Amino acid sequence: MEAINAIRALSKRVGIPQGFSQLGVSKADIEGWLDKALADPCAPCNPRPASRDEVRELYLEAL
Repeated sequence: MEAINAIRALSKRVGIPQGFSQLGVSKADIEGWLDKALADPCAPCNPRPASRDEVRELYLEAL
């Protein structure tokens, strides 16, 4: 946990956004990204397939 906290502190210190919301992304934007994410030609190469709801949850956690 100490390493994670150190990385978070460094990221904050150098100005790396802590989430999509700091970049102006909203929940409405995420809904628009879902089709694109699922249609991405690289999606089938993921080690584990993801449903629309799972992708949405990942994006929401990144807000």
